[in-house]
Amino acid sequence: MHEYGLMEEVVKSLLAKLEDPAVDTEGAEMEVVLKVGALAIHSAAATRQAFEVLVKGTKLDKSRLNLIVEPLILSCAGCGFQGSLPEGAVDPHEHLPLAPCPQCGAISPVTGSRGVESIELVLD
Repeated sequence: MHEYGLMEEVVKSLLAKLEDPAVDTEGAEMEVVLKVGALAIHSAAATRQAFEVLVKGTKLDKSRLNLIVEPLILSCAGCGFQGSLPEGAVDPHEHLPLAPCPQCGAISPVTGSRGVESIELVLD
């Protein structure tokens, strides 16, 4: 459900942009490039599905979604490791996410955006 609410706002914003008479979409292929932080969504698949449902019957109906999920970054004070973590490594509901360091096992803080970093509509 979280992904649906997020995508509702994204699609609403894009549809408002398409109402601008200066934006000519006639015959253009449209790609929505959405960059979000890993803590902004729980599932990339659910995000894509929400997009598909929300664009049906709109000016974005034939558009494709290019979803870019910025990874979580772990910084370990113990061994100095700094690197990305795989999807699902931490619960996105946690306010101060922690995870074991993949190098030394120490519990370390995780950073990653909780929001939309950018939305771009590309017309080809």
